[in-house]
Parts: sequence; C-alpha cells; structure tokens
Amino acid sequence: MKLVKNLRLGKLATDLPNRGLPVYGWFPLKEAFSRPLVVMLLQNLWLWREDRVLDPFCGKGTTLLACKELGVGGVGYEVHPVFLFFCRVGLADYDVPSLRKGAEELLSSSFRPPQLTPSPFLKRFFPPGTLQDLLFFKERILERGGGEREFFLAALALAAAECSWAVRDGAVLKVRERRVPPLREALARRIGWMCDDLERLQTRGAEVRVVEGDVREVELEEESFDAVITSPPYPGKLEYVTAYRLEQEILDLPPPPPEKLLGVRSRGGKPVFDLEAYLEDLSRVVEKLYAACREGAEINLILSDGCFPEERRIFEVCSPLCELAERVGFRVRKVTVINERFCTTPSRKKLGVAREYLFQWRKE
Repeated sequence: MKLVKNLRLGKLATDLPNRGLPVYGWFPLKEAFSRPLVVMLLQNLWLWREDRVLDPFCGKGTTLLACKELGVGGVGYEVHPVFLFFCRVGLADYDVPSLRKGAEELLSSSFRPPQLTPSPFLKRFFPPGTLQDLLFFKERILERGGGEREFFLAALALAAAECSWAVRDGAVLKVRERRVPPLREALARRIGWMCDDLERLQTRGAEVRVVEGDVREVELEEESFDAVITSPPYPGKLEYVTAYRLEQEILDLPPPPPEKLLGVRSRGGKPVFDLEAYLEDLSRVVEKLYAACREGAEINLILSDGCFPEERRIFEVCSPLCELAERVGFRVRKVTVINERFCTTPSRKKLGVAREYLFQWRKE
C-alpha cells in the first residue's frame, strides 16, 4: 500500500468550493465534498459516456451532478430524506422559461391566511409573520404539479432558512432572535438565482439517477460500474441525523431512520453510534461494491478517522478499511492523507491527530 500526504486536497473534500457554483451550491451540506474533487477524479479515470459511476452515499448529489455535467452515466443511493430531496431537485431537468413564469405568478399572489397549521418546532424558529408567509407560499406551491412543485419547495426551504432564527451548532439547532429579511423578497431572490444557475450549468445529456435505498440492502447490478466516487458517513459523526430538521419540517419529510444509517443503532428510542456495528456495516458495503464493479474499476473513497473525546481515543480507519478492501479482492493502490486535525476533549485537551484520507482501490 502506497501512503502519501497531500493536504492541498483537503479543502476539496469539503462543500466550501461548491459555494457560488451553479446548482452545486444550492443546498449547503457540511458533509459533502466538492465538484472540483469529483471532476479531477473523473478526468484522471478517463471515463466516457458509456461508462457508469456509482455513489452509494450520494448526499446532495455532487458526484452525480458532475457526471451529468461531464457526460458520464451515474447512479446514486441515499437514505436521508432531506439529502435525497435536494439531490433529486438538483439533478432534474427543467423548462426554465416555465419556471420563471410560475415564479412570477407565485410571487405576485396576494397574501391570505393559510390553512396549514405550523408544528411547535417551526414556531420556535420563525417570527410569527414570517411563519405565516412560509405557510402561505407552501400552500400555493403545493397546488402546482410535477417537478416545478419540488423546485419551488426547495427554493422556499432555502429562503425560509435564511429568514429564520435558526443557528446550527454541530448537531443542535439553536434559536437566535434577530431581524430577518421579508420572506417574499428572499424567495424571489432565491428562485431567480436558481433559474440563473440552470441556464449557466452546461450538461451533456448523460443518464444519471438517484435511488432511495440503503446500499447494504439493495440489489446492485453485478459488474456494471466502472468507478465508485463516494464518502461514507464518518465514524462517530451523527450531526447529520438532526442538524437538518428545519428543512425536514418545512418539507414535511420524515427523519432519517436510525437503522438505515451506517454504524447507528437505536437504543432506548435514540440513535447511538456503535463502532463494531460501523465496521460490520462498512464490510457489507465494501462487499457490495466489489460485486457491483467491473474488472478494472477504480474506487475513490473519502473517509476520516473517528474522534471520540468522551472515550479519550481516536479510531484510526486506514488499516481496518484497507484490510476489508483486500479481503474481498480489491487491490489497494494508494492512500492519500488529505487532512489532519487535532482531536480534542471538551476541555480542549489534545488527544492526537485525526486524519482524513482519499482511498484508491482497483478491482483486478
């Protein structure tokens, strides 16, 4: 196994470079990686229109959108309802003039008291007037049909987050009361930006699709993929389970089921991370990937060590993951350290360095 260090790649394994990019920047997802990273990997692999890429943890769809942009086929799987929703919205094809006309009709509609009743959760995070506007526009959008409805709901959820009192602090949403912009204005800006993005993004007509499903359980087509570009949930990281509840409530989506999350088990009705379960789940995923890949397929997987301050330890993922890969038949070509961060206790005592890796394997 070749182990190298290239910390310049670290930023590319975050969502930061997606900000400002058309469509990629719609839904800010801290756990996502960037378009530049996926494009670099796709180009290094010399993939063509006939090739197919698999992303079994596709999140908001960065890999699939890059495939669509470069003209490479792709399939993704996702179990988190909020991520799945925004992934589908970002990958869909739209008639932009029709969207602009629909937006004009929506935004020019006169306010009337909504019939929808807000949940107690939403009442905590919005000024009363803003919440009434949110429910009013939601009712108008739900009257629409097809993909336009999903597009406008996505725009509404993103604009509403901008106009809320919600502040994300890790896995917790906190209330910070402040002056917020009028929702009608924020929604108009958001829809305008999104329509502009659709006109700016150039795609090449490749077939890409996202499927709701747990990759540990779904039946993947055997020997049908030429590459895998993905990033499984990191060990011990449960922020994504609750951090996007605001969007979940606005969109009327269910919470992510704990039994569908890697390494997560339900104990006493609460999702709890279990390291042994995580390794078992990861083993099943690697076996699935091997069966789904064609001979010569390249796997690019980003994963980090686990930081467990309560247990005062770091779980180093590199060796066990590479052992799993070799056990099922992959050849571990290269492992690149792309990030190094101190793992600290709540009192800021340093426990050591947790590393983030780009794993590159080949099926031979």
